[in-house]
Amino acid sequence: MKGVIMNKILSITGLLMFQASTGFAQETYDLGEIYVSAGFQDININKTGSSVKVLQSDELKTNVFDAVNLLDAQSGIAMSSSGGVGSQTGIRLRGLSQNYVAVRVDGVDISDPTGTQNSYDFGGIMTSGFDQIEILKGSQSAIYGSEAIGGVINFKTNNSKTIGGNTETNITLGSNNTVTANIKLTQVEESGSYALSINNMVTEGYSAKSDNDETDPYSKTEIRFVMDRNINEQLTLGATALYSEEEIDYDGFNHEFDHIDRTRSAGSIYASFDSGSITNKIKRSFSNTDRYDRNGWNKSFIGSRDVWNYTGQTIFNGANITFGYEESTEEADIDGQIKDYKETAVISEVNYALGKNSDISLAARRTSSKNYGDDTTYRLAAINRHQDELTSRLVLSSGFRAPSLYELFDSYYGNSTFTPETSLNAEIGLEKKLNETSKLSATIFNNTVDNLIEFNNDTFVYEQYNGSTKTSGLELSSNLRVSDKFNLNANYTYTKAETGDVKAVRVPKHDIVLNIKNQFSENFHSLLSVKVAKDIEDTVWPSNVQMPDYEVVDVSFTYDMNDKSSVYFKVQNLADEKYETIKGYNTGGRQFFAGIRASF
Repeated sequence: MKGVIMNKILSITGLLMFQASTGFAQETYDLGEIYVSAGFQDININKTGSSVKVLQSDELKTNVFDAVNLLDAQSGIAMSSSGGVGSQTGIRLRGLSQNYVAVRVDGVDISDPTGTQNSYDFGGIMTSGFDQIEILKGSQSAIYGSEAIGGVINFKTNNSKTIGGNTETNITLGSNNTVTANIKLTQVEESGSYALSINNMVTEGYSAKSDNDETDPYSKTEIRFVMDRNINEQLTLGATALYSEEEIDYDGFNHEFDHIDRTRSAGSIYASFDSGSITNKIKRSFSNTDRYDRNGWNKSFIGSRDVWNYTGQTIFNGANITFGYEESTEEADIDGQIKDYKETAVISEVNYALGKNSDISLAARRTSSKNYGDDTTYRLAAINRHQDELTSRLVLSSGFRAPSLYELFDSYYGNSTFTPETSLNAEIGLEKKLNETSKLSATIFNNTVDNLIEFNNDTFVYEQYNGSTKTSGLELSSNLRVSDKFNLNANYTYTKAETGDVKAVRVPKHDIVLNIKNQFSENFHSLLSVKVAKDIEDTVWPSNVQMPDYEVVDVSFTYDMNDKSSVYFKVQNLADEKYETIKGYNTGGRQFFAGIRASF
């Protein structure tokens, strides 16, 4: 294994050294506007009522190999990991687990249909090669379908509007013999663009469980490609592709030999064409996850998804109208036992500008499946831009989570009569822009999930009952440029999340993140990050237990050698805080990383 990994690293390192032929003169083509996938059509972030947080390439470069810490620093998000990089990692978005969070990579759903619930494992995901990460909060099922009750996270490889070619490279070395390397090639022309990202990581890791000290190594190689081309004024073609290989050691019943091999492949092709007053788009996307658990009760897990959709977009009486149809098939092959289901959906969305200062959006989806029935979801999102740089947002939406293949068809644990879980979400937000570089924001949210499907620890089967999970809270965020050399960003989230009268696990009631950036000179700056999490519970069967509060401090230093290259040094968990995000699993202690990045 190590020989193969080292060959991969050497190959990628060779690519990092070969840059001379890829430089192009660049012409600025970016208007500075941010567009997000908050509807069936991308929309300017200042014209959507949905709560959207956008992380762009400059911010992503400071967390090259590990997206978990970066996501964990955002308001409304709590991450929990059963060990180091690559270990099973979950997300809580506004108090709801990853079972209620949809994930897309370049527009493709890459969740694993063979899991007990459809969800995405965030262990090992790297930010390298991504231009943008969008965090959409609140129920988005009217747009994204099942699993989007809590929100959606979109990872986008190419978002550049700068005409010309660019090559970005990065190498990081650090604790636990960690090595990461990546290269990204981007070409943007007026007639289209493409981007190729190659990423590799290898680490010896540390023991996941706190009751042993053997290391749990991890390695990953991932390749992503996106392109679009304007064939003529009426026709645009595009495609995306993803392939990754992972080797994961973990601590289960036999920690010395527990090992998973996992490969993912995904992609899409689409054609967008004008036919008079309607812009049509036809898209096919697929994903496949092949997971082999050497010591699992079940060993082979092969999950696939195939999605076709059509959307038409037109303007009528000043309203931007989108309508369409979607058809999706999922299949799970677990040790040769194959189960599948199919669903169809009719979709629509209307965006309308109420004068110069207000925009409103109404979206609806009608989903049908012979396996679990029908469901209708909606989303009303409104935004109003007031005087004195004050913006208000209002969202009312519903959501659903379809029963997974495992929950429906497992011969012992499942039940083929299950129907979708459903939700109602409401939120109000305010944002005050203080100047061009500073702003304050506040959001109040409330979400109720009904018709729950849960595992009964007494009968050892999944059951559906009339109980509810309720989450509510407050998000506060500030981005302040205190001086020319000093920036202060702070997030605070208060979350109350309960199922019945039982508190939701791994959700801090109080979550505080403070980032302080200091520009020592034109070329040298530092970033100090402090995270405080308080009032957390986890499950130790058969009930919840209180987890210790924790405070974690990270610090990094960056020196820009010129406008194209930088070196950096980072210390994670500077104070060597002993804490857990999942009961009984380690978080690694103090760790050091150093690297170099360059663009050509």
